[in-house]
Amino acid sequence: MDATYKRSLILLAAVLVAAAVCIYANTVFPDALAEETAAAAEEFGVDETLVRGVIFAESGYDADAVSRAGASGPMQLMASTREWVSKVTDGTAMSEVRLGTAYLAYLLRRFGGVETALAAYNAGPANVERWLREGEEPYPETAAYVKRVLFARRVYARVF
Repeated sequence: MDATYKRSLILLAAVLVAAAVCIYANTVFPDALAEETAAAAEEFGVDETLVRGVIFAESGYDADAVSRAGASGPMQLMASTREWVSKVTDGTAMSEVRLGTAYLAYLLRRFGGVETALAAYNAGPANVERWLREGEEPYPETAAYVKRVLFARRVYARVF
């Protein structure tokens, strides 16, 4: 095998690897909501990587996602939560990301810790209050959700 042929193979392999990385990056780190996420995080004083982690765990960045329970959008808000957040934020029309981030900011203030706020985002504040009051463990699904968001947050922190 001559040197030119070897260099061509190495170059081809590098191009293929770069293409695969770009495809993977666009799947895991989509930019469609990047500006909106950054703006909402800044507006409501929430770490952007946490907001990104919630979006990743909730919908995988699918703006049309709908859960079995009826939550929808990239941050998977229930209609009642969407309505409540709209009222407490002066009824201003907001995007799903802004509404979800406003709600997350509220939960962070209310519960004082990231893990507890994430559990409340997933299972509802009343369940978290009961778990804290009665010393109960969260639902296994909620515990897994919190871990998934925190893992995604760590990944996003390294990328962004």
